[in-house]
Amino acid sequence: MYRTYIADAVSDEDRRYIEWAVARARRRVAAADTSIFDFIKTVLLGEAGANDAVVSADVRHFARKFQQVTAPVMAKGVEDTSFYIYNRLLSLNDVGGDPATFGYGVNAFHGASADRAARWPHTMLATSTHDNKRSEDVRMRIDALSELPGAWRLKLRRWSRINRSKKRKVNGELAPSRNDEYLLYQTLVGSFPIDEGADGLAGFCARIESYMIKAVREAKQHTSWASHNEPYETAVVEFVRALLVDTGHNLFLEDFRAAVQPLIRLGMLNSLSMVLIKLTSPGVPDTYQGNELWDFSLVDPDNRRPVDYELRRRLLSQLHSARDAFENLADGRAKLYFLKKLLALRTRMPDLFLHGGYTSIQVLGSHAANIVAYARRHRGAGAIAVAGRLFATLGIENDSLPCGALWEDTRLELPFMEEGSVLRNVLDDDRVHRVEAGGVRLADLFQRVPGAVLVYDRGEIKPD
Repeated sequence: MYRTYIADAVSDEDRRYIEWAVARARRRVAAADTSIFDFIKTVLLGEAGANDAVVSADVRHFARKFQQVTAPVMAKGVEDTSFYIYNRLLSLNDVGGDPATFGYGVNAFHGASADRAARWPHTMLATSTHDNKRSEDVRMRIDALSELPGAWRLKLRRWSRINRSKKRKVNGELAPSRNDEYLLYQTLVGSFPIDEGADGLAGFCARIESYMIKAVREAKQHTSWASHNEPYETAVVEFVRALLVDTGHNLFLEDFRAAVQPLIRLGMLNSLSMVLIKLTSPGVPDTYQGNELWDFSLVDPDNRRPVDYELRRRLLSQLHSARDAFENLADGRAKLYFLKKLLALRTRMPDLFLHGGYTSIQVLGSHAANIVAYARRHRGAGAIAVAGRLFATLGIENDSLPCGALWEDTRLELPFMEEGSVLRNVLDDDRVHRVEAGGVRLADLFQRVPGAVLVYDRGEIKPD
């Protein structure tokens, strides 16, 4: 909550937030007289001085001015300071996010989605913006670390030992600090280029140097925008260069390249599921410029670089089938393909996605925990979205997709569908599937594409 919106009346939501904030402040103060908090509450609610028209008007004016100030103060204090200090998992530290919320369980996701369908069906679903700290694909790759905590911990220990000699003493302490070093490793994991090359690595190194200077200034722990600590910033830049300059015997870079490759692939699979969910769940999806393909941009100005639209037009013209899309996962055509197919579906069925309800779908079998599925239904027509998750636990072979027999007996339960009903998978060249007594098997759905959106019309559902 960044601000309240009190004008002439106080909403229940605004009252609840103000009372909560004042109560928390009261608990943190050990003073004997806490009556000041009651006064603050009445002022922020615009209720102080109710018996004096002049005082009451001044109070309401102050309350309106105060709530206009809280948003930028919140942004500077949290997003532009704390989010560069609290580095547990950087993918959580983004605009509007809460690092204390370490993801949703599937049931909580279904609950939130159903609530959005009922109360906020036209809210914007944005996954990257001009103001984000890390683009959606960077966050999806960093998210994969949460599935591999043991391996990640071992790598951090190894890299810390390898790179200790690359630090320098500043004011009696090694620079960069361990916390800034940890931020750097996560940043490298999230943004390391898929297709590297010497020129690409040099350009990437320059971007990371600029990013790290901005990050340590925002954190305000060792330097800041107002007071530059030149020795510390120089140490940070030299450390980045020592990690990323390919000398032919850079032990860290060699080890990092090997470690990041499986994370790159897991990140791409996470991103595909994110696109599938964003374009089918309740709300209006938004795609930020450049994110039609893989985009590994960091905070501005990095995420405001020119976009190669000619490349996107050329790749779009080459997308004729699922086979085309997944011929080379690295070039981003798979993400573009998902966007193309699902935007076309939303165009063909606008009422379904603007006004359709939300029904969670139960998944059963060996890998049920690796799937989230739901149906959007409206006036007899519907679309069933099926997205993979937690891909690291599936044991996917290198350079392969999570498709086919690895799903074993996992299946969707579709009690609202007649047995024999026809479902068309718009993500797999409209391949047809029929509902069996036990539902639909994932091994059949995910034959060539790691995701499915199954469309049906009113003739395929059971009568109420």
